[in-house]
Amino acid sequence: MNITLELKKIALAASIALLAAPAFAQTTATTDPVGFITLNLAGTSSSGLTFSALPLTRSTSYQGSAETAATNTLVDNEATWTDNQFNGAAGAFYVEITSGPGVGQMYDIVSTTAATKTLGLAQNLGAAITAPVSFKVRQHWTFAAVFGAANEGGLTGGTSTTADQVLVYNGVGYDTYYYSTGGLVGIGWRRVGSSPANTSQANTVLYPEDGVIVKRNGATAANVVVMGSVKTGSSSFAIVSGINIVSNIYAAGQTLASSSLYTGSATTGLAAGSSSTADQVLVWNQATSGYDTYYYSSGGLVGTGWRKIGSSPANADQSAVVIPSASSLIINRKNASAFNWVSPQHPAAL
Repeated sequence: MNITLELKKIALAASIALLAAPAFAQTTATTDPVGFITLNLAGTSSSGLTFSALPLTRSTSYQGSAETAATNTLVDNEATWTDNQFNGAAGAFYVEITSGPGVGQMYDIVSTTAATKTLGLAQNLGAAITAPVSFKVRQHWTFAAVFGAANEGGLTGGTSTTADQVLVYNGVGYDTYYYSTGGLVGIGWRRVGSSPANTSQANTVLYPEDGVIVKRNGATAANVVVMGSVKTGSSSFAIVSGINIVSNIYAAGQTLASSSLYTGSATTGLAAGSSSTADQVLVWNQATSGYDTYYYSSGGLVGTGWRKIGSSPANADQSAVVIPSASSLIINRKNASAFNWVSPQHPAAL
């Protein structure tokens, strides 16, 4: 996948953020490093498939510290938000934990209450998260925000069979989205198989960890420019037993070694083993139009470390293999238990 990344005025933006407030000050407006990405989406003259992700976030809408962290609520005594500011008609928002043992974990916001200064969350907070805890609030990406409400991003519109398709994994299979240019389902973002068929998908959420597949129906590549804020700090994504399609959401590539996918413990990272027993990491290879499959070998004839199935020699070290920025990958978790992948910030310094 060919992805061009331009980061504009990162150093200046970071300096402004540092000058704007002391390290522990609370503010409702922050200046994140900003930039844009150009997603180069392969046409059918190549594979027609691009395994993509979003390495930028939407800007921080609120930043604070919660004095109370209950099962699925955060209470910030200094909050200045209004009722329903981060939910409902205002759109979909989420909380990212930015301090403590739950750093990088993200939770959907379902209620914003001014009187009690409380954020209600769709999911229960991790057991290790205790107050006081700092957090950021951001709005979710949606199809309209990424590709344009009227498809300004430039994907090919049409019917469910002629338009470019955006596939998002739902845990058991793919949901397929496209931009309809008319007909019985009307004009706008639609999902194949939705009921009713003309339901708008413009505000359907694309989660930070979502790896998406863009399937072009045109012979030439398409370029989609996305502007946003550079993701800083660690990110934590749940990896469950079975197939997981996740993303590198950072503004730089990360290697298998630097990704922290393997930690040495199957309770906090990938399980090591042989090529048939270890958890697997599958990275799309545009040149071959197929996946390269990696695993962490625990020993034997191929030795210990990152290895690739089918490599020659079989014991070749694969630790420096790059997971590109704005790309998705498949994690085949063969171990029965789940773990949280805590991905370090890439690049380490901005």
